[in-house]
Amino acid sequence: MAMILGGYTFALNPLDIVPVVSKVKRAAALDTLGGVAYFSWGTFYEGQIVPLKWNQCSTAQFNSLKTLFENDAEVVWNPEDGNTYNVEILSLTGDFHFSASGSAPYRKNVVMQLIIMSKV
Repeated sequence: MAMILGGYTFALNPLDIVPVVSKVKRAAALDTLGGVAYFSWGTFYEGQIVPLKWNQCSTAQFNSLKTLFENDAEVVWNPEDGNTYNVEILSLTGDFHFSASGSAPYRKNVVMQLIIMSKV
């Protein structure tokens, strides 16, 4: 299965270690004179940072992801785990390499960070 981000189907999925997106609790505790005040606002998907990593990917795939990043708009991410999220791309980095064999250049150590805006 291939992940989909903003209508682009990944030619190469990220490494096998894709973080599982689970709700996180938003809470705060504050020491008071008589103990502690605890506030909890429940559990949310929103605001989580999801790093996607590739050891290597084609320049074509990197450029497609770069276009989505530079559009600076919320996109739909389908990680093919049964869920779909609206996300923003926070960052995209990767080292540019020429192939020793003269074939197409490629990117190494690619990292893209998504922030979840909502679950669809």
